[in-house]
Amino acid sequence: MRKALFAIFGMAAMFAACSQTVSASSNDDEEKASATESSDSKGADDSSSGSGSSEDVLDKDCVGEPGKPWDGTTAKEFACGSGTKLSPYIILTAEQLAKLAFIVGANETEYEGKYYKLAADIKLNDGKVIDDKGALVADSTKLHKWTPIGNSSVAFTGNFDGNGHTVSGMFINTTSSHNGLFGNSSGTVSNVTVDNSWVTGGNATAGILGNLKGTGILKGSINRASIIGTGNVTGGVIGSYESVCCSKVGNVENVENAGFITGVKTVGGVIGSGQNIRITEAFNKGEIIGTSNTGGIAGNLGSNSVLSNAFNYAKVSGNEHTAGIAGYMGYWLNCGTSIKQATLTNSINWGEINGEKFTAGVIGKNECSTNKDVANTAKINGTNYVAGLFGFVKNSATENGYNVGDIYGNIYVGGISGHNEVGVSQSIYSSGKVDGDSLVGLMIGYNYNTTMADYYYLKQGDQEPFGQNNGGGVATPKTETEMKSADFAKLLGDDFVYDSGLNDGYPVLAWEKE
Repeated sequence: MRKALFAIFGMAAMFAACSQTVSASSNDDEEKASATESSDSKGADDSSSGSGSSEDVLDKDCVGEPGKPWDGTTAKEFACGSGTKLSPYIILTAEQLAKLAFIVGANETEYEGKYYKLAADIKLNDGKVIDDKGALVADSTKLHKWTPIGNSSVAFTGNFDGNGHTVSGMFINTTSSHNGLFGNSSGTVSNVTVDNSWVTGGNATAGILGNLKGTGILKGSINRASIIGTGNVTGGVIGSYESVCCSKVGNVENVENAGFITGVKTVGGVIGSGQNIRITEAFNKGEIIGTSNTGGIAGNLGSNSVLSNAFNYAKVSGNEHTAGIAGYMGYWLNCGTSIKQATLTNSINWGEINGEKFTAGVIGKNECSTNKDVANTAKINGTNYVAGLFGFVKNSATENGYNVGDIYGNIYVGGISGHNEVGVSQSIYSSGKVDGDSLVGLMIGYNYNTTMADYYYLKQGDQEPFGQNNGGGVATPKTETEMKSADFAKLLGDDFVYDSGLNDGYPVLAWEKE
């Protein structure tokens, strides 16, 4: 069984003085099971409703009736607490959550940097807002519209702990930017799920957080809302990351999208766009549709971005730069000492990918990047620069990878890369079918001036490993019997293992079995 990679943190803290108990939703066990679902459950649709711990123990002076749908008003005070780490402001009702949105939007400095905690599930609108396919089914004229916490002018600077609870019934319909439960944050947002919600907005639109800024943190959170972006950057969990300067980076950990996401440019299941950002344990289980820069996890990740333990289970469709993990990753200018390369590790695509130019299972277009332990198992359909791992790769290094999916394109089509230029790669195999019209290879469509070692492919008639090879190494054919063996896994190196029950008998990356 592959390692369970996603866990939602944040069970309720016990306060010193307490006498009142508020019960949360009964679905806690369901959510825990969902949150720890292993990567072996390919494409599984987790539709259970999120909830917090079964008992949240509160101070006796807390006020508010949890569970009631929002009436559209704003509370005068929080339920209780003083805003410190040991005594956070407690939020029990939708009206109290609306107060948080108000004080941030009003830039009330006395609340900056404070601590906030949900102690109950929140209903911003009652009843079904979207159906099981993500379509809006509620009468939008009767829904309360949510004002995000933070906007284009002011960011949330505090620490918000969703405490494992769910915010449901959120409705946003606007053309402005910075949309989501939070519109803009340079603080910490954690352990919250947005469910049964609909968000339509301009740039930096997402379910949990429209824009993450500076050294901001987002962790342990799930989006199950439908997101429709009309601007240039759209994400399921985060719309965009805004880098402040230099060595400062944002951090995203343990996040998942299970909502339907569609946008114009730069669309990702987890994040639309960012650079100088660290993302680890990111999952996409919702269908993603975009035009340029469309990815199951990220639309566009720039220089000094680190993405690890990223998994796409769902269908991704786009035009230019379309892939299961990232539509585009790296830096488009020539790599130099002043440019920190992007890094991708431990990432797999299981979802069908349909695009046009620069279409792949892992990265559509990859420049100035380091990639390690990556794989594709799904069918890839495109036109130009189409492949199992990278549609186009340049000035990059790749170690340990495989493709077992079938690849279909027109020109520059390969099992591993459509176009491979000026890079280093080793310990890679492909067993999928590869079909195209011109510059088609079982491994690489067009190879130029690269350094390669330990390249292997499944022999398929007279088809060649390279459509055209202008220097840079060879690839070795193997039979199906040879590739489905422990000896072949040893040949690939210590980072691969053989298990006849996994991957249709082809070797898998060693960490997949941990």
